Amino acid sequence: MNDKNLTRNREGLNKIRQLIDVQKIVMMASRLDKIPFSVCPMTILEMDDQGDLWFFTSKKSSVFQDIEYDNRVQLLYSDEDTQKYVSIFGNASHIIDNEKVEALWNPMMNHWFDGKDDPDLVLLNINMEHAYYWNNDTNALVSFFELIEGGLTNKKPDLGKQGPIDLQTY
Repeated sequence: MNDKNLTRNREGLNKIRQLIDVQKIVMMASRLDKIPFSVCPMTILEMDDQGDLWFFTSKKSSVFQDIEYDNRVQLLYSDEDTQKYVSIFGNASHIIDNEKVEALWNPMMNHWFDGKDDPDLVLLNINMEHAYYWNNDTNALVSFFELIEGGLTNKKPDLGKQGPIDLQTY
């Protein structure tokens, strides 16, 4: 476990929890040192009490290989229905923990793995370091009409809130 978890900003973690409130698919970018970097859709299985994000991956996957080379990752989250968008930078670790696999496993994973005892199955833990969010508290239809009205009247629409999320305490 990473010592940075001991100095997490609880307010920042709660903000992330509010933005990503259920299992969601994110785009995980790896090999951030190359152009274009690699991207892969991944499902967030859990955000634990320390603020780490958990995923399943295969030892044969490109993301597994990328993290062996460089463990920095960027997660891009988009929920058009709720108008919530988050970008998270962190460090990934491969974890082998049968109890955690048991706790996070669901039958949908059988589409990608030969059960929870699949020898290629590995947990991926992301220790978040930095995050940035965009959140439009009004619904998308209101936002659309505000944009139209703004174009006709030069009135600036309320496009919601955005900014960095402080994840560290100093």
